[in-house]
Amino acid sequence: MYYSNFKSMLTFRSLAVIVSSLLLLNSCKSKKPEVNIPEDTSVSIPELRNNNLGQAQNPSSFLLEQAHSPIHWQPWNKEVFANAAKEKKTVFAFIGSSTNSHSLETLKQINTSPTSIAILNKSHVNIILDTDQYPELSYLISFFSGQMKQAVSPTQLVWFSYEGLPLSWVSIHANSQFNINESLGNMSETVSNLWKSDPSYVISNSITDLESRLDAMSPKSKGKTDPLITSRTTRQAASLFDPISNNIDYRTNITTGRYIRLMTLAAAHPDTTEQQQNNYTKIATLTAEKILFKGLIDPLDGGIFVNMKHSESKLPVFTKTLSTQTWSMAALYSLYQLTSDRKYLTAAENISQYIENSLTLPEGDYSLGIIYARHGLMDNPCLWTLEEVEAALNQEEAQLCVQAFGMSGTGNVSLIDNPNGTYFRKNTLIWQHSFEELASRTNMPRAELQTKLDSATRKLAKLRKEKNQHIHKNKLSTASNTAALVSAYLVGYRATGDTAKLEKAQQILNFIRSHFITQSGILQRCRFQGKLQEIPANGIDYARVCSAALDLHEATLDPTWLDFATEIHQQMNAKLADTELTNLIETDGSMHPHHFKVPKCITIKQIDNESTWSLVYANAKRLSMRGKGEKTALQASNLRNKINGIILNAPLASIDYLTHTALLGSKIVYLKAPVDQKLFKAALPLHCQLILAPDDNNLPNTHEAISKLKPGQALVMESDNVIGTAENTETLLQLLH
Repeated sequence: MYYSNFKSMLTFRSLAVIVSSLLLLNSCKSKKPEVNIPEDTSVSIPELRNNNLGQAQNPSSFLLEQAHSPIHWQPWNKEVFANAAKEKKTVFAFIGSSTNSHSLETLKQINTSPTSIAILNKSHVNIILDTDQYPELSYLISFFSGQMKQAVSPTQLVWFSYEGLPLSWVSIHANSQFNINESLGNMSETVSNLWKSDPSYVISNSITDLESRLDAMSPKSKGKTDPLITSRTTRQAASLFDPISNNIDYRTNITTGRYIRLMTLAAAHPDTTEQQQNNYTKIATLTAEKILFKGLIDPLDGGIFVNMKHSESKLPVFTKTLSTQTWSMAALYSLYQLTSDRKYLTAAENISQYIENSLTLPEGDYSLGIIYARHGLMDNPCLWTLEEVEAALNQEEAQLCVQAFGMSGTGNVSLIDNPNGTYFRKNTLIWQHSFEELASRTNMPRAELQTKLDSATRKLAKLRKEKNQHIHKNKLSTASNTAALVSAYLVGYRATGDTAKLEKAQQILNFIRSHFITQSGILQRCRFQGKLQEIPANGIDYARVCSAALDLHEATLDPTWLDFATEIHQQMNAKLADTELTNLIETDGSMHPHHFKVPKCITIKQIDNESTWSLVYANAKRLSMRGKGEKTALQASNLRNKINGIILNAPLASIDYLTHTALLGSKIVYLKAPVDQKLFKAALPLHCQLILAPDDNNLPNTHEAISKLKPGQALVMESDNVIGTAENTETLLQLLH
């Protein structure tokens, strides 16, 4: 929680004042007339003297966990801001998530500080905001923090005016050594003093400042498009893999699976040279081996931990989110598709099994994640002493675990992860050796080794579950995360031909249609404990559901899924796009006291969000290629023109755009109806796009070769170039390879 330019010169106390007042002081340049606010007109609102999270209209696990806090927390809604206006108070908002361990740890420190409790209850109206319900606000504050050269994290403190204007903000970091309660007191005092001295001045100038910052969020159209810009940016992204440390530079919180998926798609792209293909494949396999297999896979139940504590270390963040599982599963299926190495298939299947066993909710949707070590680290059920493991296993199993996980009596947590010796004698159960390495070290037959490893991990998994008071499942589910799981299963289906994966994808997308859409046909964002919440879908929800429907249409050629994708895309444009389909905002603002026009153009790697613009660009392009929507081609062109203006600056910020561009750049197989099922099934497992060529050839910019296709034939094209026509599987495979 610092400015990198100042960290060697400023104490946190003085820095907190600078952070708090910077926005307000910079706004002095505004020439707008002041807003007149009557003096001494405040009234007391009794309901603000209580913690009202238990009565939230849209509850979540995060809110209900804080329902008994001594702080007078309120849920995020317009009525709270209206009441703050009556009391003439600023609003303090804590933004976090119940799948972020540091959010919970920070709240624990605040909730147990009498000083912080008194300050917040006296000086502000206090709001808890769940970023899983309102991700646009976390993105907004993260972008603003980046503008101000302030470090970014998913746990954020924000001070608003009662009109909903952000006055000050700061991110709280897990590796920060500063006293959260001291800094909170300093910043609250600064904001309160500035507010009391002249609230009309603060409001009028904050409006100007906010408008300029929001304007800076949207990328400007690039004049001339460089046709090689995506390939150059992909090469830059590949160069971020460090073969010495076996890590990805500047990755911070970006899910490892997202990087692997990009590299696998880049390796299969038709424009990729043989040397580049080998390089991208090598990077993808090394990333999977060194980061996923020997750092993030939980050997006890097969799930993937979200990240490392630090980019150069091996101590995992002991949380498993649905998004991490889906990205990793899709990446490993892609890697299996690229290499035919079954260990990647096995790892992907294990993740799939973990999702179904551990993240499925009773109503049929999926939890956003499970978190270990909710408060502090020493009670973490993922950390073990050697004595605990030896007591749970027989001697041979314990010795095998010592080798497999690199355990020791003093603990295997390195000094870089544990500079203060906090984890002395503690061990993480993360694979230090592959199965092949263990077989070589132990001289044990593979079947026997597998049996003993399975026995040991089952016993330890059972023991960990007995510590379940430290394990928490988030009972919130969202349309976007659920739809992403559909797409991940379809990657698996196309890589393996396993129809069970296709059936699962259809089941989940049908669940979204019946449980995330209102009776009037409007997509909503969240469900909690079996109930649909009154929170409109974000742009990313529309984009993800549309993408899942397009993926399912491509895997089945069933026109009903194409119609559903079109309907969702049009609904999104009607609510969130401008009339020219050039700009796209994340939310219609109906849930906000002030309408924040937030465009999610890039990925902010510290919060690991998806770029809505990149996904909408891909959806619009795919819909246009299938003859759906008169303006979808224009929208795809407009969005691409703007995104191209920013992608060279930070490859990982454009990871979604590069990934979807790689998918769209693959060869296209047009199948003339009625489709020859042998041709269709032969093309399915390959890296290509599948498009049904209808009888009337009603496709945009129809190529002459498409119009000449006969029923049952397949045409293979790359961009606008015809590769050839096939009437049998042998010819088709030759054209695609």
